[in-house]
Amino acid sequence: MEVVHQVGVTMPAGLLFLLAGLDELDALTPADLAPEQALQLAAAVLVAQDRLRAIALRQVADVEHRQLHDLDGCPSTGSWVAQQHTSMTRAQVALARGLDRVPQVTARIAEGGLCLDGGVLIGQALNRLRPHVDRPDGLIDGQPAEQVVTAVLVDGICQLVGEARGGLDDDHPVLPRLRTQLTEAARAPLPEITRLETGFLLLARDVEPGQLKQALPVLIDAVLPCQLDDSADDADRNRSVDLRKHDDRAGWSLRGELDDETGELLHTVLAATMTVDPDNVSDTAAARKANQAGEDDVCLRVRSRRQRRHDALRLLLQQVLGSKVLGTRSKLPVQINVTISNAALHGQPGALPARTGSGASVPSALVRRWLCDSAITRFVLSLGNKVIELSHTERTAKPHERRIKLLETGGTCQGAGCYRGHDTGDVLVPHHPDAYARTGITSLRDTVMLCDVTHHELHEGHKTIRLKDGRLLNENGWVLPQRE
Repeated sequence: MEVVHQVGVTMPAGLLFLLAGLDELDALTPADLAPEQALQLAAAVLVAQDRLRAIALRQVADVEHRQLHDLDGCPSTGSWVAQQHTSMTRAQVALARGLDRVPQVTARIAEGGLCLDGGVLIGQALNRLRPHVDRPDGLIDGQPAEQVVTAVLVDGICQLVGEARGGLDDDHPVLPRLRTQLTEAARAPLPEITRLETGFLLLARDVEPGQLKQALPVLIDAVLPCQLDDSADDADRNRSVDLRKHDDRAGWSLRGELDDETGELLHTVLAATMTVDPDNVSDTAAARKANQAGEDDVCLRVRSRRQRRHDALRLLLQQVLGSKVLGTRSKLPVQINVTISNAALHGQPGALPARTGSGASVPSALVRRWLCDSAITRFVLSLGNKVIELSHTERTAKPHERRIKLLETGGTCQGAGCYRGHDTGDVLVPHHPDAYARTGITSLRDTVMLCDVTHHELHEGHKTIRLKDGRLLNENGWVLPQRE
């Protein structure tokens, strides 16, 4: 049966009924339905959704093959789909264009046994392999084709499925069934690309959708090991790191291409450093507080993963410099160098900013924070650029002095009301109330142990801090009580 659509184009009656049915479903409120009815409706809608996606793929494939997009004045199928303002992605359009090349994937999507994104991933993987398989010389990337296909399909996929499921015993019910099906697929008298498609679909059936994205590239590398070697050689030739200070704002830009070894080293050390970052405690506390308050914007209150990775890199670099593993240069330990005028150090208006060894300008507040506990070389200059004061790493509290202060304070921040310290995983920083820049003296009596948060409030927050013993302290030193 066919009817005439309202714009004058003949459309299948089923489509019009479907559209009317969608309007009816959209008007329903699931919570108003009986539990059993609501559950059955949800299941039916999910199945229908997969079927509709399969139908949509076929329709888009027809638009591509017959160039129907020309009727709407669009230059390509992709632009025509974008004009419909739907959720179909470019990758899904690409899958539709090549449906005839992945018949098993098409059939599985139509049956509802494979999500559209899974079909896209398998289609992309097969497209990468297609130029290298079914060759007249019987080789795949220089290796015996039959041996490669059998090893990848049977052993490779079984191993990946076991890994995806957290490890399976050899007699687990899943493995014998899967191995039998994969062996049949590997031995089938079919083209290599067809057998690989069968194996990839079996993999998609037995792993979570999110795991398919990680598993397929592993199989591709197993099929094309020489290409993997060539890619690694390209990465080695193109390795580079570009570190630049922004010209118009604070901060640096870090860009580059790492080879496999360097990338793995960096990933490993950053992942390890992220786990011991003392700021993790603050992140956890902020998230817990937001959850208890019933707030949903927890992600805005704690560091993102990218921020945590950045902070881990900073912590790692601090540890490298502090360890003195880099040796000495000109008989001095490798360290940050800062040049700052006396006026800039005390925040006087119009003073030239502090400059580091890289030539970058940095805020004086950062320098004052560094001066409390950092392996740096500090130069205080006169107006005529004459060095009038010099300090080095020995100006900081020595290990036995720090141990004395930790014993005195119980390993807890001396700020009033603050209980961060060793018990909470926070690092305590020795702070000089009478700045070494002014006195040239490191006094055990006048050294105050502060956590990073209180230390930050003192320098960057410009706050007056009350200590547990009642004394007042700001970024310029001790604050004497006002006389009445």
